[in-house]
Amino acid sequence: MNHSFVLTLLALLGLVVGGCQAGIGDSCGSSVDCSATGERQCDRAQPGGYCTILGCDADTCPGSSVCVEWRFIPSRTAETWCMKPCSNDGNCRLAYLCALPSQITPEGTRSATELPQEERIARIIDLEDDKASSMICAALVEDEPMRDAGVEPDTGAQ
Repeated sequence: MNHSFVLTLLALLGLVVGGCQAGIGDSCGSSVDCSATGERQCDRAQPGGYCTILGCDADTCPGSSVCVEWRFIPSRTAETWCMKPCSNDGNCRLAYLCALPSQITPEGTRSATELPQEERIARIIDLEDDKASSMICAALVEDEPMRDAGVEPDTGAQ
């Protein structure tokens, strides 16, 4: 085989492997789905899997993804994960909602308002202004829609 052909083939293979890496927040069944080289993990505890980087530090997540610290009080229970930023629910996959970390309740719902400091379970630790104020795609339980007082929901039963 021609030496330059082999080098070209290897270069193309490198582009294919590197270019097909799943993004932070993408679905996965195993960590290989997220990264062939092992720098990203698949959090299979999340619905459909969630490609992430465990143990991130401030401003170390790739691209526009953000480093979120979970369960930071007390600090010995804290974990950090790279997560996908969003501006609305439509930016997230099914089973995920877009929320400010300060709106995520300990019960796994999205509060309509920011929680008091002592009740928060997540925060972004990035220092860059655009990342520090990001909303994230998180697997949250949708709260029931607010109902008008005294009006029973229509169940369709006749």
